[in-house]
Amino acid sequence: MNKYFDICATTPIDKTVLKFISNNQDSVFGNPSSIHEFGQKSKVMIERARLEIAQNMGCSMSEIIFTCGGSMSNNMALLGTLRKGDHLITSSYEHPAILKVSDYLKKEGIEVTLAKPNKKGTIEAKTVEQAIKNNTKLISIMYINNEIGTINPIKEIAAIAKKNNILVHTDAVQAMGKIKLNIKELGVDLMSLSGHKFYAPKGVGLLFVKENTPVKPIFFGGGQESQLFSGTENVISIGALAEALKICCNDLNNSIKTLKDLDTYFTSLLNKNNIDYKINGTNRVPGILNITIPNTHSSSFIINLDREGYAISAGSACASGSIKGSHTLKEIGLSDDDIDKSYRISFGKFHKKDDVENLFHIIAKNIKDKIL
Repeated sequence: MNKYFDICATTPIDKTVLKFISNNQDSVFGNPSSIHEFGQKSKVMIERARLEIAQNMGCSMSEIIFTCGGSMSNNMALLGTLRKGDHLITSSYEHPAILKVSDYLKKEGIEVTLAKPNKKGTIEAKTVEQAIKNNTKLISIMYINNEIGTINPIKEIAAIAKKNNILVHTDAVQAMGKIKLNIKELGVDLMSLSGHKFYAPKGVGLLFVKENTPVKPIFFGGGQESQLFSGTENVISIGALAEALKICCNDLNNSIKTLKDLDTYFTSLLNKNNIDYKINGTNRVPGILNITIPNTHSSSFIINLDREGYAISAGSACASGSIKGSHTLKEIGLSDDDIDKSYRISFGKFHKKDDVENLFHIIAKNIKDKIL
């Protein structure tokens, strides 16, 4: 029985990926910068991973920069491209790894405009276009919102950016395994991914940097990863990242169908049993469901489910515990009271209908107990 429904926070490692790690961690340990056989064996693993990822994502090997995760990739994209006097357009409901960097950039003399989502939870391309100024250097809009699962029109935004000679970055951390992700089709200059969001280990990710995109390093050392991410590479995790990404790409259609079926089944149970709820956000990827349930209180509700062994969340794991509540839900117009009654339930490829049904029964029981 699977009781973990906080897939957006982090995923378990895929069993095939675990096997890859187990088969290689004792034999592939050399420093990739070393010229001896042990080092070159590690170097080969990294470059094979780079090639495999590039082929699966529709880009060149040289455009894949391995990092330690999504937050680092986001920092590199913003800090590496913007200078004093530049203008950044991002959104008001981005991940903290974008919003906190934006706050820092303001102090460094960079102008920041926060585009607001509409009530449906989407950043409209026209909203971004209207924010463009003569000094706009970078547009950074997340592909999939991590709390409500809404899909932003990145391809359209990228076309607008290109027309105005502006760089475009997207935080696509929540996209892998939930929607087709082809870099050339999207038309972006920079894109962030994080392994632990798609069944790879924690502590590894990547930044796609389109050829000839002017990105400067934000820290220094041995010059690994095209001078952009210095430090001895996390070899096995990089190999595991490529393995997990390959699985996601090969199984994408099946995964999307599975997530859609689970999503639909859960909401059908709510409807069939007359549970009062409201879905936050439309035009969502399957598998990320944010709902408001009247007559509940998020912290106690989640704790009660946790006592039963079930994991859901009240929002982003990177923002949980904040007394301010979800900034995403606030930005799409929810009141503080409704935010306190809202929950993110995220499904994964290993969930079965029985798992979802069991989750529903626990939720229904706690709703009934709370109301009574």
